[in-house]
This record gives sequence, C-alpha cells and structure tokens, in this order.
Amino acid sequence: MQFKCNCPGQCCTRIRGMISKEESDFLREYGYGKLPLVQLIPFERISFPLWDWEAERFKKWQIEVNVDAKIIPSRGIYDVKRNITIVVTYCMDFDKCPFLVEDGKCKIYYTKRAYVCRMYPFQRSPFLKVEQPAIPKNILGTCPVTDEILNEMPEDFPEMIKFFYKYFGSDAGFMNAVQHDLVIEWVNKMILELLSKKIITPAINFPYDYLLKRISFSRKVNLTDFLVEEKIFSRNEMNRIIGNFDGNADAKEKIENYLKEIGYSTA
Repeated sequence: MQFKCNCPGQCCTRIRGMISKEESDFLREYGYGKLPLVQLIPFERISFPLWDWEAERFKKWQIEVNVDAKIIPSRGIYDVKRNITIVVTYCMDFDKCPFLVEDGKCKIYYTKRAYVCRMYPFQRSPFLKVEQPAIPKNILGTCPVTDEILNEMPEDFPEMIKFFYKYFGSDAGFMNAVQHDLVIEWVNKMILELLSKKIITPAINFPYDYLLKRISFSRKVNLTDFLVEEKIFSRNEMNRIIGNFDGNADAKEKIENYLKEIGYSTA
C-alpha cells in the first residue's frame, strides 16, 4: 500500500498561515529583528512559501498561464553597510493557490512544483531536530488520508523511517520533506558563513518599523544570486546545487545511508 491523495486540490484552497505552532512561536519571538533573518511580512500573512530560486520560476510560469501570483518577499537579511536586502524566501499573497483550477487541478503541474506542494502531506521530515518529538502526528499535516493511517505508523524511529520509505515510495512526499529540511540546513549554513566571514553586516535589534523602512529603499538581491555575486559559488556551481535540490539527491543519500545503518535493504 502506498499513499495516494483522494482529495486533489483541497490542500491548495487553504494555504495562508499554514505553519506549525513551533514555527509561529519562533517567529513571534525572533522573526522581527532579533536575528539576521527578518520577517518582511506578518507571519499570519505567509501563504505558499517559496525559496528564492523557486520564486524566480513561478514569476515566469505565471506569465505563461496568465496568472498574477502576487509573489512578494517574505524573509530576508538587511545589510546595513551596503544597504541591500538579501531575500531568502518569497510567498504568494493569496488565501488559496492562484494556479488552482476549479476541478482541483493545477495549471502548472507539468513544471517542477514548489517544495510546499512536493512534500505534501508532510510538514517536516522526522530527521529535523526540533523541540517537537519525531512522531507521526507532529510530522504529517492534516489530511483525511493521513488521519486514516496515523494509527498504523510506528513511533519507534527506525521503524518509522522504514514505514515512510515503503508507504510513500522512493520519490514522493517523504523524500521531498527530507530534502526540504536539508535545504533549510544549507541556507542556514550559508547565512552563518556570510556572517563569520564578515561579508555582510546584518541589522539586528533595530526598531522593526524603522528596519522595514530601510529595507523598502534598499537594493534587493536573492540569496542564491548574492552567493554568485560574492564568488562563493560560480553560476554553474549554483545551478548544480539547485539541480541537486530539485532531484532530491541529498535526501536520497541520507535516507539510503540511514536504512543501510539499520540493516534495511532498499533493493
């Protein structure tokens, strides 16, 4: 038995504010200027999150299908010395996905969907270390199908990983969820590297309204483009990294290595 969505399009109709309690609590405390990464819009307004390279694709695809997706920056780092804002994530400013057709189909399903779509029905992978324990009810989102199978999912961690691998297949939501968490780790690592090498001087503990005003008048640049500008990666290297993200290369390696460690054969 493998996961199959029985209500296509239902999850796409309620995408605003769909973040976990642990994330909303964190943003309330630290997202408005206490850390380098700043929330550029109220977190309650977050809808359909996109990494910067995903947003650039969607800006092109919206033109192809005659949709105004209202793609806006949602999180970024303001460099006070250069007066630039390094945009890390975007979102589409809608209550429901603007690419959704009335029959529950997606106008751009043929493209490389965003992680928020690809990792469904997961909210995060079990490998992500957060305060909430790695048990199914804290990992999976709300969905009639997942509600039916929650009782079958083991809470023992190795058995849970085996279950997810078998139930969701080798390239479905589970694999995408793991890759998404690895992308988060990669982004955090890049930000720390920019800080440790003093490439950027982030605004921290500025009055939030003042900070937003400074950001509004600054030059905006995507994180991945900034890494190329600063010659941390060449454009080809950056494209290769994004290609690995798209292909779940890091997740496949992580999951297969873990399953080998616990003596489970994926053959």
